[in-house]
Amino acid sequence: ITSTLSVPSSGLFPGQAVLIDLFGYTPKQMYAGFRAVKFNYPSKPSLTGSTFDQQRQKRYKDNVENLDKFWSDAEAYHELVSTLKADSSTVMPASNPQLEAMHVVLSKSMPMIIEANQAGDIEAVLEWLEEKDIDVILSGVNEGWRVTDKIAEKGYLVIAGPVLSYPTRSFDRYDRPYANAGIMAKAGIKVALRTNEQENARNLPYHAAFAATYGMGKEEALKAVTINAAEILGLGAELGSLEKGRRANLFVCDGDPFETKTQTHATCLSEDGKFHLKTARASFTMSF
Repeated sequence: ITSTLSVPSSGLFPGQAVLIDLFGYTPKQMYAGFRAVKFNYPSKPSLTGSTFDQQRQKRYKDNVENLDKFWSDAEAYHELVSTLKADSSTVMPASNPQLEAMHVVLSKSMPMIIEANQAGDIEAVLEWLEEKDIDVILSGVNEGWRVTDKIAEKGYLVIAGPVLSYPTRSFDRYDRPYANAGIMAKAGIKVALRTNEQENARNLPYHAAFAATYGMGKEEALKAVTINAAEILGLGAELGSLEKGRRANLFVCDGDPFETKTQTHATCLSEDGKFHLKTARASFTMSF
C-alpha cells in the first residue's frame, strides 16, 4: 500500500476524507491530491414490534427530517454565497463551518462520499440524490448485489468493502460479501475495494484475492485496488498504473501480490522530483 484514504466515521457528517501518501513528514508532503466530504446516510432499523425498535424507528425519522432541513439550509447558504462572491464589493456573511462544508459539495469543488450498506439504505440514498446535482461516490455498499441494476442505472462510482466479512443477513449465502464487488463490476459499475480498517490496510490484496476468486476475476480485482481506485478519486492520470508521466508509487514483489506467500521486497514513492525507495535492508532517496 503506497496511498490510503483516511476517512472519518462518526455522525451524519463526520468531516472530510483525505488521500495520503504513506511517506512524508508534513501534511503537505503526504497529501495525495484528493479530499471529499463524508456523509453517513441514516440507516433504516429493522422492525420487529419491540419498544426498542419503535424508538429506533423514531430516531431514524428524526434523522431524516433533520437531514432534509440541514440540506435545505445548505442549498440556501450556497446560493447566497455564490451570488455574493460574484460581486467583490459585497460584504460576505459570517462563516458557518457546517454550511461551508456543504458549499464545497454543492459547488462541485469537492465530491461527497456517502456510506450506505443495506439494500434499503442504498435505495434511499439513490432516491435522495435524484434531484441533487453533486458529485457522489458510494462507499460500503455491502448489499449492492441486491440492487445492482439501480446503482448501474444511475452510474455512480463505488468503493466497496470490506470483502472479508460476514453476510449482512443470517439467511444469506456465506459468500455474498466475497461476490458482492464482482457482481457490481459485471453490471458495469466502476468498483474499487477497501479494507475499512485502521491498522490492517496491508490486507487489501487478500480482500481483492477473495473478490477475484468469487466472480470478479484477477484482472478486474487488480484494477479495483489500483487504476479503478485512482480514477474514482479523480487521479487516474497520476496514480494507479505504471506509465510514463505517472507518479512512481509502486511496490516490487517476488510473485502474485494476491498470494499470501508472496514477499514484497521494496516500496517506492515519488514526490517533488525525488524518488523514495525502501527495501528490507535499506531506505534512501534519489533526485530525478
